[in-house]
Amino acid sequence: MELLAKVFRFAALRLLAAIAWSLLLTVLLLQPEADPIIELGLPRGDNTLLRELAFSTLHLLAFSGTCACWHWALPQQWRPRAALFVACAITLVLGVATEFMQTFTLDRHASWLDLVANIGGALIAARLIWTRHIWR
Repeated sequence: MELLAKVFRFAALRLLAAIAWSLLLTVLLLQPEADPIIELGLPRGDNTLLRELAFSTLHLLAFSGTCACWHWALPQQWRPRAALFVACAITLVLGVATEFMQTFTLDRHASWLDLVANIGGALIAARLIWTRHIWR
């Protein structure tokens, strides 16, 4: 019984970590650029193609990490395909929702390039995770 309590506590911490990361990412993506809640030290400037590509690369990495984080947080008893599907679905919903919500912020805007990076990041991570599970 004590072992079960330790396992549950660890699983709850994993889930809490995934939720916390998702909330932090949401705040970072929706905060105003002029007066950010969390200052990242990113240079301000015109939205040039190079700047958009750099930010989209960050989106790709962030959403790859989000998918991996959710997969790690889900119960280990789940079948790998189910856990990966749920992790990818959560990440895709978060990626689409944050881009949509950016249309309601004052000095932010939704970007098709960022949306593609969000979706691509989730799918790339899912593919890498799936490939790792197949070869075990």
